[in-house]
Amino acid sequence: MIIKKNTVREHALGWAIFLGCYGVIYAVTLFMGRFVDAQWDIRLLLALNPDSYVPVLDELVILQTDFATYFWVMLLLAWQIGYYSTRRLGDRAREHARVIFYLLAVVFGVWHALGVIIQNKGIFWWGEYQYPVVFLPLGLAFAIAFSLAGNLYLWLDEEDQRKLAHAFWLTLLAVFFVNVLGEDQVKQLIGRHRPLHAAYEEWNGQIRQIPDEIVRGSYSYFSGHTSSFWALTIIYFWLFKSAKIRIGLALWAMFHGYTRIYTAAHFPYCVFMATFFAVPVTSLIYYCLWNHRHIALLSMALLAASLFLLAKSPVVPVSLLIIVIVWFIAHKYISRETPGFDSPMENAIEFPK
Repeated sequence: MIIKKNTVREHALGWAIFLGCYGVIYAVTLFMGRFVDAQWDIRLLLALNPDSYVPVLDELVILQTDFATYFWVMLLLAWQIGYYSTRRLGDRAREHARVIFYLLAVVFGVWHALGVIIQNKGIFWWGEYQYPVVFLPLGLAFAIAFSLAGNLYLWLDEEDQRKLAHAFWLTLLAVFFVNVLGEDQVKQLIGRHRPLHAAYEEWNGQIRQIPDEIVRGSYSYFSGHTSSFWALTIIYFWLFKSAKIRIGLALWAMFHGYTRIYTAAHFPYCVFMATFFAVPVTSLIYYCLWNHRHIALLSMALLAASLFLLAKSPVVPVSLLIIVIVWFIAHKYISRETPGFDSPMENAIEFPK
């Protein structure tokens, strides 16, 4: 942890180390793009792609590749909103937050479980799924996760909750550097087609295609699904000093990468390089920029910039930026006399047993 006393020197050093290392990792990732289309990579893809339906595994792959990122983002965002709504309001407010999360657990659980029968009605982004049964475990996952997240308002003390909220902003920062500046640009520079693209029709007829998961557009090197999922989980991997949580998060992210190979959305090499890029970049953000002042404002400003790059229109990003600036000023004013509200924190949470 570099930023320990919130000095300008520490911030400058943290950014210098991060940006220097980021440049090296970026350059290596670009260089390694020269080795795409190797025969071993094609053979490995064909070996890892099953020739026929695999009971349970097929469903788990679809559940993970289509819904895991959405599930995780919804959970993190809901907890963050709850934290800022109850901060410094005492135990009664936290109790209310837990009750609200219990209600959300029921609503989200039932709604997603109903996808078994309504998934082909054009609701939300759901299309017609070959395996609609995946909505049952999805609903169960939402119910369990929101129930546990609600309890964190009482299980964790004020300082640990502040750390968890801080981790959310660092995660947003990680997504910007990993995916907006990293993955999106590298894909355009390398330009490796996906396995099911017509450029590979000489051999890709051997691939078993899952109707829900046929992806031919965009590029494969490197995997955005894989890199973004690592970016969304690595901060929490380091934050929680629990072997069970760390092993669980690592296995979850690795399985997410495997699903991109299983569905032939990416080559194995592209998934491996996504991991190579995202894990150290996100780890560096955790090490170099933990305790960064005004991290919420910085993260949201970069999010607005990302939306502008995606939408090519200033309306939504500028509106978001104005809202964030007003919120930031109001938050600083309200908290001006709160002792230690912006003081440095340790970068660890001992998860309650």
